[in-house]
Amino acid sequence: MELSQAFSTQRDAVLTNSKIGPVQLYWNFGTNEQFEIITLVVNFQLMPTCARQVITTASETSVILPKTLIIKPSVLLGFDARNQINSIWGNEYIGDEDLRGIPTNKFKSCFYVADIRATVSATYYVSDVTKFQAYLPANESIILQIDVQIRNDAGRQDAYTYNVFRYSPNPRRREERQALETPTGVYCANRTSTLPIPTNIPDRVSSNSEALIPLANTSIFSTHALYDTEFQFSRFDVWFPDTSGGPRWYHYSEIHDFAVGLSYQFNHTTRQCNVRDITTGFGFSDGVPVDGQPNLLQMGSTQHLFLMDDVTYQYTGEKPCHDRVWCHVWIAEKYMANNTVQHREWYWSSTINGEPVTRSTPMKMILKGYMNSTLVYAFETNVFNFRRRPMTIFEIDFELAECYRALGPAQKFNLAVLSFKIGNEKKYPVLQNLNYLRLHIFEILTFTMFVRPIRISNLIVDKTDDDILVTFTLLDAPPRTGPVENPLKEEGLDTLIERLDSVINADGLVFRARYNTTQVTLRARSNSLNVQHKSKAKETIKTSGPKITGLWIGFVVAGLVVGAIGGFLLFGKLAK
Repeated sequence: MELSQAFSTQRDAVLTNSKIGPVQLYWNFGTNEQFEIITLVVNFQLMPTCARQVITTASETSVILPKTLIIKPSVLLGFDARNQINSIWGNEYIGDEDLRGIPTNKFKSCFYVADIRATVSATYYVSDVTKFQAYLPANESIILQIDVQIRNDAGRQDAYTYNVFRYSPNPRRREERQALETPTGVYCANRTSTLPIPTNIPDRVSSNSEALIPLANTSIFSTHALYDTEFQFSRFDVWFPDTSGGPRWYHYSEIHDFAVGLSYQFNHTTRQCNVRDITTGFGFSDGVPVDGQPNLLQMGSTQHLFLMDDVTYQYTGEKPCHDRVWCHVWIAEKYMANNTVQHREWYWSSTINGEPVTRSTPMKMILKGYMNSTLVYAFETNVFNFRRRPMTIFEIDFELAECYRALGPAQKFNLAVLSFKIGNEKKYPVLQNLNYLRLHIFEILTFTMFVRPIRISNLIVDKTDDDILVTFTLLDAPPRTGPVENPLKEEGLDTLIERLDSVINADGLVFRARYNTTQVTLRARSNSLNVQHKSKAKETIKTSGPKITGLWIGFVVAGLVVGAIGGFLLFGKLAK
């Protein structure tokens, strides 16, 4: 039998390999837990399984396995059953002897092990520092062999020898932690978590990610996601190659507008858009049913979006997660219908280049699905550019306008392209600070017309003679609402245009502008509002053509529905 042990004052790990196969054993004396991990072969796939036991005062922790007399090496080195210094352990020098051609010093020790009620007699062979140096530092020796004889109070006895191949008395901290922590990806039911998973995710976030999905011809899916509970919308983008191996790349976007309960799905390749009611199907995790009204939906929390609110996560330690990045790792399993288990692993940054991070961010998620203990899907998603409280408005308005153009008046999705002039008789060089001016104009327009920011897009500011020309797209209210509890009732396009026109004609549309360190006030010119284009049902407008059919941002792989979720992917039928 081959055996390796790593231990500290709080933890212990023993790895064995024998004719029955590899077995990994872990003891945590801080939480009083023991874990036994064995690897099974299920349907020709290796599957590690973990069994947890509570360590009590009656537990036998000085031996590798209970009811045996195989003492841990740590006990033979002067530590007790819980890895504390054994005050009754000692040894004496009994002579020299050559062991496999190496000169050694022999030591003898005899001591009692209380938890198994046994007496141990051990003989140690230690390299002679005056005659053997090899790779060791100066004046250092190494234990080469330990002969053990043991007998318990019931008269049972055993004898065996440890041949020592490597001995590291003072490993580096990270090396020690890696040796003492349970392996990556192994879930131990009912394990005590020693560090809570982060919950300080703001109500407005965005991220980019890449997901490797072996079942989709080992394709890599690039995604972008944003989530904003203030304005009640989310957006998911996915870029992926032709799964049949072709050279074409596809780009899909989906916008969920929880204020009205509608989902907009845009195909960037065909420029087609489809609108439907928001649903929790197709793997999307941003919506949850309303309490007491299961047919109605509301926007879920960011913890729900990140799959962190429906199961208890266990902290398993630190693991490398990116180049020069180490992460805290949490693991969980969710049991669902049809003997299905969803396995989740979250990696959150802990150190970068060896320096602790001030605020941990999600770096990676691993999601696997098992049905009747058979792996049916698995993928790994790496998260990049995780941003807290980004400016999400401008990532929605343009895409929503594209959907309106594709749907057109035939489906009662109308828009108008408006323009007006801002007087600048004194020729202030305000276009030097164009971004500030555009942002302020955008804010004033939303306040003046009392519209949500996502209904204004494509705002362009340019110079015309002595004036400033402002052009923008204004979307009509959607023709219907979806299954949300209190859908927002918005005013239509005609009402908004009339309101803006009346404010402009009353000289009430005023803007602040800056150049250098000077701030000036500019006013829209009366009677300058121009409706350059207004799509209505009576006009002939190019529409989107056939609706997108089948699955949205999805495809069928082994009968599973795959959807793009918040920078990572979920399998819809198995995520309910």
